[in-house]
Amino acid sequence: MKYILTISTAILLLSCSESFINHSLKYEKLGACTNEQVPVKMIANISGERYEFISCMDDNFDGKNYLVERKGDSIVVSFPNTAEVKSSFKLTLDIDAKPPYRTIILDGREILIGQQ
Repeated sequence: MKYILTISTAILLLSCSESFINHSLKYEKLGACTNEQVPVKMIANISGERYEFISCMDDNFDGKNYLVERKGDSIVVSFPNTAEVKSSFKLTLDIDAKPPYRTIILDGREILIGQQ
């Protein structure tokens, strides 16, 4: 009996892991920036969520200089906004996070998870 308890405890402790946020971004430059607000499309799957949206960003955006951070039970994704010349970009962002998040803020747009 004590072997079963020891093995069960070891499995339980080893299965616990720290929190993480894995993310990847694909982008496509569309052209001149418009002020049109296109809704964010969310696709949930086993390995996290995928968000597809259009955003007006710096013309020289290279897909590397963006920030993904956890704030409480939310994830905040922010993009640089430094240049005067702007272009419209189609962005595909994949996010996998533990513990789960309830809200994501994409470029200033708040999305409640599970409320789509």
